[in-house]
Amino acid sequence: MKRLDEVLGGGIEEGSSLAFVGSICRDNIVLMHQLVFNLLKAGYRVLIVEFRQSPDMLRKELLHYNIDYSGFVENGQLRIFDGFSNLYGVEKIQGANVLSNPLDLGITSAVIRDTMSGGRFDFLVIDDLNVLYTLLSNSKAYLRAITRLVNSIKRTGFQTFAAFSEDVFERSDLTAGLMPFDYVFDVKDGYITLRRSLQPLKIPSPKVPYIKTELGVEAILERHTTLESIKRNLWLDDEGNLWMGDSRVQLINEDSEASLVEFVYEYLGPEDGKRFLYLWGRKEFIGIGRAARNQYDNLRDALLSVKFATESSGGGRIEIAEVQEDFVVLRGKNLFPSRRGYSYRFHINYAGELSQFLTEFTGEPWEGEEVKCQSMGSEYCEFVFRRKK
Repeated sequence: MKRLDEVLGGGIEEGSSLAFVGSICRDNIVLMHQLVFNLLKAGYRVLIVEFRQSPDMLRKELLHYNIDYSGFVENGQLRIFDGFSNLYGVEKIQGANVLSNPLDLGITSAVIRDTMSGGRFDFLVIDDLNVLYTLLSNSKAYLRAITRLVNSIKRTGFQTFAAFSEDVFERSDLTAGLMPFDYVFDVKDGYITLRRSLQPLKIPSPKVPYIKTELGVEAILERHTTLESIKRNLWLDDEGNLWMGDSRVQLINEDSEASLVEFVYEYLGPEDGKRFLYLWGRKEFIGIGRAARNQYDNLRDALLSVKFATESSGGGRIEIAEVQEDFVVLRGKNLFPSRRGYSYRFHINYAGELSQFLTEFTGEPWEGEEVKCQSMGSEYCEFVFRRKK
């Protein structure tokens, strides 16, 4: 949610409608309910209309992602309409929260509107719009009914969240169904992409890479910037592979990593060894700056993400000493690996990594160098980066 707020420059406009478009994986639905859960915790009143499954099954499903609606249902802050049970059963099920004939869109829409107004709810959540689309023979009439419902809710000052699956809707029907929504989030294949927004975006390419975990949809960068999140994300399979999320990793001790740097200098010599380490660093960071550009609208915040990732993974301490339009200075202490009393600078690859990062983030070429190194007796390592003219 923090990342999405950054993309939008502070959040969504009051009174707007949000669509969450996904695929068969249903990541869009999980993200939608994460947002609903945050709204409930902030004190808002929410009406959920559940067509996909029974309300009890919905609550059980969401518990897998650390979303527990029980307390909010009990105190009346959340009400869940059952639009599922009477879709398929032969005998009609009746109850205060059961829609008697969900396929009658006129009656269903009227019940929803009356409940929103009479119950003083702030948000309407439809989970999801795919089910009725597949059951109704006249898709055009269905899309018109949805458009009228969303716009009528908006006109009375309430907000609507709804989930779609592009695997279910025909392309032209999906476009028509999304017409009344002010914001459209595409959530699939590991990326949250903002397709439509009321306000200008703070980030040029509004994509947030994510992973779905026991905590729901999490931004990958946040997942890997704290020790606890790294520990949660590590697992060992039966084939001897250690994974962090979906990336294979290996634990490396400091002597092993340091011996590689020493060997490069010994085999290639000081100048060619320095160039090799620098280019190796650039190679390692290909794509990192572009990903950060999708999440941050200023260079200092982007560099802070690198600092936190370095520190949480045991790479040492990074200090952002100076950030200007064409000049950046970073300092490091206890950078991994370290050697005391060495003849050459030991962290040239860091200079390469950050040069590549700056080049991708700004879209202009940067070069950097390590001008001080603890391994050579300095109090700290210092890296200077300059934008190429």
